[in-house]
Amino acid sequence: MRFVRFKLVGPTIIGVAVLIAGMAATSYFAVGQLDAETRRRQEMLVERNVSIWISEVEFSLTAWTVWDEAIANLDNEFDRAWTDRNIGASLIGTSRTRGAIVLDATDKIIYSKTDETVQGLPYFVRGPAAIAKDAAELVKGVRIREQEPKQAGIPQPIAVSRIMVIGEESVLLSASLFQPDFGTSKPKGPRGPILITAMPIAGTVQGVFGKRFDLDDARIEPLREVSSDRARAAVAVGPQGEVEVISWRPPTPASDILRQSFPLIVTVSLVLIIGSYLMIRTSHSAAQSLLGRERQMRHAATHDFLTGLPNRFLLELEFAACTSAAVTQVICLDLDGFKGVNDRHGHAVGDELLQVVAERLRSGTRGSDRVFRLGGDEFAIFMPGISTEEAREACQRLAASLAAKFKLPTCEVSIGASFGISQADGTSTNCDAALKAADAALYQAKAIKRGSVVVNDDLLS
Repeated sequence: MRFVRFKLVGPTIIGVAVLIAGMAATSYFAVGQLDAETRRRQEMLVERNVSIWISEVEFSLTAWTVWDEAIANLDNEFDRAWTDRNIGASLIGTSRTRGAIVLDATDKIIYSKTDETVQGLPYFVRGPAAIAKDAAELVKGVRIREQEPKQAGIPQPIAVSRIMVIGEESVLLSASLFQPDFGTSKPKGPRGPILITAMPIAGTVQGVFGKRFDLDDARIEPLREVSSDRARAAVAVGPQGEVEVISWRPPTPASDILRQSFPLIVTVSLVLIIGSYLMIRTSHSAAQSLLGRERQMRHAATHDFLTGLPNRFLLELEFAACTSAAVTQVICLDLDGFKGVNDRHGHAVGDELLQVVAERLRSGTRGSDRVFRLGGDEFAIFMPGISTEEAREACQRLAASLAAKFKLPTCEVSIGASFGISQADGTSTNCDAALKAADAALYQAKAIKRGSVVVNDDLLS
C-alpha cells in the first residue's frame, strides 16, 4: 500500500517541485531582465535630461551672441567700454554666468570679466587664459560648425558645452559663436568672435543631478572606477580630460517586489494556484512600477522644470497636431521688464514671477491652445482654428493680464509682454519657419512699446 501510495504521490510531488523550480527560475530570469531594462531606460533618460538642460543654457546665451550690435562692436571695430557694459556686466548681472571671455577671429582673448563673488574659487583663480585653454576643444567644435552652410534669415545658434569637474567644484563651460541677426553688421572675415562662459553649478554635480533626477547614492567618479552593478551616465570632464560619470544605485522594482514577497511565496508555494496568482500579481506590480517611473521621467524630459509648461522639444509634435486640424496662429512673446525684476529682487523672485506668468498664460488661453516656455523669459503659444484678428485680440487680453501687478510672497512687481504673430497651415509653412516669422514680428513689437502686438503679415504689407 505504501509503495502504491508513493507511486501515486511521488511523481506528483516531483512534478510540483519541478514546476515550482521552473517557475522560480523563469521568474528570476524575468526579474533580472526587467531590472536591466529599467536601468537602461533610466541611464538614457538621465543623459537626455542633462543634454536638455545644457541646451537650454546655450539657448539663453543667444540674447548676447546672435546680435548685429555685438558684431559691430566686437569684430568690425572693438569697443571695450561697450563690451564691458553689454557683454560682461549684462551677462554676469542677468544670468547665472560668472565668467565671460571674448575671443577674436584668431581665437585670441580680447576681453574677459569674472564676477567678484567667484574670484577666489579654485577654478576661476587660475585666470582667463587657463579657462580659455579648458575651452579649446569647445572652440574647435564651434569653428567646425561655423564653416557649415547656413540658411537664410536669423541664424541658428552655434554653441558647444561641457561640464568641468575639479575636486568638489563643477562648472558648465560653453563656447558660443557671435553672429548677426538681421545683417546690419557682418563679420569682417570668414570667422567671427566667440564667447566663452563659465557657469558654476551650485553644489556638487552629484548633488544637483542626483536630487533633480531622484538618483539613489549618486556619485561623480571616473568611468574606469565605476563598478558594474551601478548605473552611469557621462556628464563631465575631469582636469586631465578624463570622462567623469555620475553613477548611482539603479532601481530594482522587480527584485524589490520579489524580495518582499518571498516569505509569502514560500508559504503558499505548496498550493500551486495561489503561488501562481502571487507571481502574476508580483509581475504586474513590477510592470506598473516601471511604467510609472518611465512616465515621470518622460514628462521631465519634455516639460520645463520651473513652470511645468511643455518645452521646445514638443514644438514640432504639437505644431503638426494643431496644423493638421486647422489653420493655426503661432505666437512668440517676450516679457518686458523681467531683467529689471531679476536685477532688483534676485533670481529667486524672478523664478517665482515666471511661475505666476505661466499660470496667467494657461488661464488666459483656450483648452485647445498650447503654451510653451522656450527658455529665459521667452514663451510661445499655438492657437488653432482662429483668425489672425482673433489671435490679435487674444494677445491683447494676455498683454493686459500680464501688465497687472504680480503679488509675490516677498514683494509686488510689474512687467509687461510683447507679442508677435504668424499664421501657419501646416502645408506651406513648417514649425521652424512659423516661429521665425512670429519672432520677427515680436522683434518689431518690442521696438514699438511695451505690450505691443504685431502680426507678421503687417510687416510684409
